[in-house]
Amino acid sequence: PVRVAKGFMDSGNLVPDDLMVRLVLSELEKTPVDRLLLDGFPRTRPQAEALGKHLHVDMALNLNVPTETIVARISNRWIHPGSGRIYAYDYNPPKVHGVDDETGEPLVQRDDDTPEAVRKRLTTYDTLTAPLLDFYGDHGVLQNFSGTESDVIYPMVKEYLDSQPL
Repeated sequence: PVRVAKGFMDSGNLVPDDLMVRLVLSELEKTPVDRLLLDGFPRTRPQAEALGKHLHVDMALNLNVPTETIVARISNRWIHPGSGRIYAYDYNPPKVHGVDDETGEPLVQRDDDTPEAVRKRLTTYDTLTAPLLDFYGDHGVLQNFSGTESDVIYPMVKEYLDSQPL
């Protein structure tokens, strides 16, 4: 299943819900735990419904960040292809614009990190996620956090998680 999923991702497509659920459940079976945090899964209502048949979800956290904040942050990301080093012009810029600090080689921007590509991905994400938020909201387990900076959102999330019983 991992290779099949990789094929979907490499071609720029979303991994189908049933395959994604099988992959996650397969990983969960390998490491039984009392509690866990799933980051980025489920992403669709069908995934949430399938997951709910196998385990109880007692909270879902939604980080509500404005689209343009995400676009600005991601489109400022450039990489050094040889090493995978990541630079961001707004908080971790290279010493010389467009050049890797260690090798002096040019930095590149991934095709899916351009502002247009990011907006397209976010539109798809919003379309898929709205029903998911409704699903968890209807189940009374959704908690929303809004902001534009990690330093603002993180303390709110931490305070909420610390207040929850184990």
